[in-house]
Amino acid sequence: MHKLARSLSLIGAIVAATLIATATAASAAPARADGHRVTVMVHGFDREADISCSGAWNSARNLLNGNGWGDVVTFGYYNKATNCDLRLRGTTDTRIQEVGRQFAWTVYYLYSSKDIAIDVVTHSMGGLVAKAAIEGVNRYGVGKTPPDISGLTVDPDHIGATDWPRDWPPFLYIEDMVTFATPHQGIGSALVTACAITHEQCSDMRPGSGFISWLGKQPQSQMGTDYTFLASRHDDTVSVDSATNKRTAHHWALYDENASGGTLSHTSIRNTSTGDWQVEYGGSASEEGESSTYAAPLVRMMDGLYDQQAQ
Repeated sequence: MHKLARSLSLIGAIVAATLIATATAASAAPARADGHRVTVMVHGFDREADISCSGAWNSARNLLNGNGWGDVVTFGYYNKATNCDLRLRGTTDTRIQEVGRQFAWTVYYLYSSKDIAIDVVTHSMGGLVAKAAIEGVNRYGVGKTPPDISGLTVDPDHIGATDWPRDWPPFLYIEDMVTFATPHQGIGSALVTACAITHEQCSDMRPGSGFISWLGKQPQSQMGTDYTFLASRHDDTVSVDSATNKRTAHHWALYDENASGGTLSHTSIRNTSTGDWQVEYGGSASEEGESSTYAAPLVRMMDGLYDQQAQ
């Protein structure tokens, strides 16, 4: 709880400072850093909309905090979500594109408009939310005059109550993004097809949906964005091709078994920081992947938050 209190205090201080900011556009994108950026974590779909942000990200947050990342912030987007540093009080019927727009304005308001670049770590549908933020800015925001947001009142626990401008921010600075088990190409299972009847977010996640067709593969923020996609061969929710976007990320890793024969589920991949794992890995510069013993997913996450574009 003391870590959550410190994070909420930090968010409150940033919000207060931003209230007096002007609408001046950034003169230039921030330089790429060594990885110890502010890191924002975005959870995945929850049918009951009552996910705990601290529960979802406790392992990842502790590992980052223990390795020099001081500012790790959780973003939740459900009205019944708990223990989130930032929360949009949406439902499972709030379209992913709209969650992405709210996320874009939140990132712009707290960070990008102040020339602060961030990194993003996501699980499952959270990766679609974060990518939608960048794609929406690229399609509908770039080139527009930065709005005057100095008079906005922002409640970190009720982001959606903010009177944001109607469109999208003019730019975002997201340096690195790591996704765990994100359905970049949708989920084709019968379970999601049935879920789509009653939950709009499931409808958005169907392969070939209007949202998936709209969303770019690896959309780039205004400073460039380096992507790492982490997936498991034993994920019973998201296919290998979807979780790696058919191996098109700058960096991708596909986990198989560890030395004891253990495997990673759709959920455990975001919580596992130990063990030696058999992994196929590669990147957009590689024609095909390599296979070898590899670090656990959360350790690979930390690597993904460093500048790797030249590697």
